Parts: sequence; C-alpha cells; structure tokens
Amino acid sequence: MKNKLRNRSFILMMIAAMLTLVPASAYAASDSTPYAKLNFNSNKYYLFNNSWGSSGISGWWQTVYHNSNTNFGYVWNWKATTGGVKAYPSIVSGWHWTEGYTPGSGLPTRLSDNKAINSGVTYTLDPATNGQYNNAYDIWLHNTGTATWSSTPTEEIMIWNRWTSGVGPIGGLVASNVSIGGQGYDVYRGEITDNGVHQWWVYSFLKRTQTDNFSINVKNFTDYLVGKNYFPTTRYVSSIEYGTEITNGSGQVNYSNFYANVQ
Repeated sequence: MKNKLRNRSFILMMIAAMLTLVPASAYAASDSTPYAKLNFNSNKYYLFNNSWGSSGISGWWQTVYHNSNTNFGYVWNWKATTGGVKAYPSIVSGWHWTEGYTPGSGLPTRLSDNKAINSGVTYTLDPATNGQYNNAYDIWLHNTGTATWSSTPTEEIMIWNRWTSGVGPIGGLVASNVSIGGQGYDVYRGEITDNGVHQWWVYSFLKRTQTDNFSINVKNFTDYLVGKNYFPTTRYVSSIEYGTEITNGSGQVNYSNFYANVQ
C-alpha cells in the first residue's frame, strides 16, 4: 500500500512538473510559433512572438496570447544556460522589419515635426517568474519615412523599467541620473555591428527607480539625444515596442493596457 501511495504521489508530481513545461492553451487566441503575430485593436498593434536569439537553443517554448484588449500577453520557458538575449516577446506599433507600418499607428513621424508620442503600459508579472530578463520599450529610428523589411535602422532607443540581476544594456555608461519626464535615468550607448561593420547605435535609458507600470513621451527621450548631438531631427520614429528581453528562466507577463499615440 505504501508503495502504491508513493507511486501515486510520484505520478502526481510528474504531472504537475509537466504542466509547468507546456504552454497554457485556455486563450481566445494564442500562437507558439516563432515570430507569430496576433493583431489587435483594429490592427494598430500586434503581439509578436519574437525569438530572435534562439539559434542553437533547444528545449524552449514561448507563447503569445490575446483574450481581449484588456487581457493579453505572453508566457515563456527558456532552459538556456548561456548568456545573451534569447527572445523579446513584445507589443509592436508601427514597423518591425516589415513592409510599412501598422495602420492607425501614426508612424512614422519625423522628429522635426515635434509631435508628442505618448505611450504607457499596465501589466502584472506572474509571481512565479524566474531567471534573467528585463522589461523595456524598444524604439526604432530610420533616415526614411518609407521603411521596409530591408531598411536598416539608424538608431535604437531602449527604455528599461524593470530588470533582474545579471543583465545589462549594450555599450557603456555616458550619463548618470538624467531627468527625463520627471524621472531619473542612467544612459548607455552601444553599437550594433555585423562582421565588424557598423549597423546602428543603441541608446539605453535605465530607470533609476524600477517600476512595473509607467508612461512616457518618446519625444522627451529623442529631444535629449538630439540635444546631445547624437542624431539630427531629420530622423523618423518608425516603431514603438514594449516587451520582455529574456535571457533564461520562465514566466508570464499579462497586460491590461497598452497604448502608443502620435499627437
């Protein structure tokens, strides 16, 4: 009898473990296919199952889901032990190596037009989330207002609001405790290259007080960088994205609100 009880307990433990290793399926719409997109809010935004750093990694899964415009997100399980970003499941407005921009996004917008680009997120992080990751905006700039899938960006702006130990931005620190929109940030600058050839610059703003929900005006960040002569006002903001850069571990982010409006 004791053996049977032990066997039954072992089986229940195995079932529970298996449930933590497969994506949930009780969603109105979901997709675990790498690079899958789920459009919402009249196609102005889409959830992007971005797994750009997954090459050579096995035994992982990642799912984007959408139940309603106030209940959507993604869940992941990355067993990788190597460093570096494996994925960036995210919400996209505008361009992302695509032919054009999402409808109704108001993008692209030229910096010299001095338009506000207001965006905000409200989300909950599953308490069981573990491993290494950061939650951040990712904003892409081009020197053209007609970017396509083959258009290399000129700049990338990341705005980190939450991160774990063991992760950090590309490049080096160029400014500390800069006040932007009433919040303090440390600013980093790094370069993306391909076989030693320059591709684009990355500017990362790390919020000095980490928070889970916040709002920004992208114009405040581009104005700061223009004022430092990092790039001119002839640049176009092509994309506003928000998501989670994942290095390893498992977790879930569930959103109740996201907006990005050019005004």
